[in-house]
Amino acid sequence: MLLKTLQVILNQKQDCIFRRCEHGDIISVIEINLRTLPEHYSDYFYESLLEELPEGFIVAEIAGKIIGYIMCKMEYGFSNFKKLGFVKKGHVVSIAVAEEYSETAISIPIYPDLKKKEQIKIINYIKLFFKKYA
Repeated sequence: MLLKTLQVILNQKQDCIFRRCEHGDIISVIEINLRTLPEHYSDYFYESLLEELPEGFIVAEIAGKIIGYIMCKMEYGFSNFKKLGFVKKGHVVSIAVAEEYSETAISIPIYPDLKKKEQIKIINYIKLFFKKYA
């Protein structure tokens, strides 16, 4: 008997659903990363982030095809906002949308969902750095 994992939709925008990444999605995520970004990671890195913070690894899917993702990790360190204090920090490691969907508004719901989900782990803030690529 074959059992299929139940996937919980976190958000939906038109035909696109946003849900937690699963191990079977990693290859699609890697393919999007290779096609769209200059920084690449080992398979182990993706898997370890999925294990460490599954609620911080979200995929966007249309008709069963992964078209984007956001991948985060949790760090501990000194606050950038308080003079003293050791805090939990959410770090957006990578966010990408397949090129054929990059001109749409599909990626907009990914980041707000992450902020809601990260609060479950009581993270004090999330840092996100943008790089412009030619």
